[in-house]
Amino acid sequence: MTQTLIPTQNIAVEFALASKNKDLPHLESLLSENGTYDIQTADLETLEVSKQEFIEWYGMKLQETEITSIVYDRCLHCFIGNRVVLFNDGQFPRSIKDCSERSKTGIMLDIQDGLISTLKFCYLFAKADNPYVVECQLAKIKEYKSLGMPFKEAYKNVFGEYPPDI
Repeated sequence: MTQTLIPTQNIAVEFALASKNKDLPHLESLLSENGTYDIQTADLETLEVSKQEFIEWYGMKLQETEITSIVYDRCLHCFIGNRVVLFNDGQFPRSIKDCSERSKTGIMLDIQDGLISTLKFCYLFAKADNPYVVECQLAKIKEYKSLGMPFKEAYKNVFGEYPPDI
């Protein structure tokens, strides 16, 4: 596989467009052979893998999902300032495990020698707000209550079941 060297400022856009177009050969050409890339296992754990393992996993994820929106941001935690791509409002490609997690996941790119050397799941962004899932759920309950809905009904609308009797 030949690798394509692209100016650093454009590589996030190239990655995002290749993802949207499901262009796996182009995606593969953007990744370093010796890089490390995050994936999510079947039991929703994050695992750091090789380029080939990432391409296999990401290709399957792309087949399951249509990318409808792309937002570019910056990382504010482990790689401060690096480009982050959020697909579908941060809902792709990683699934949320439980309500203690952040509501959005971005893909942070680290670029070395004109190629992506690291793709890491990112949760803290410079521009995009990213509340915890539980905060979103509580806000929705408050919204229902402000419309006059009793707490138990609001809870059921958010969680799909009535709250446990305490």
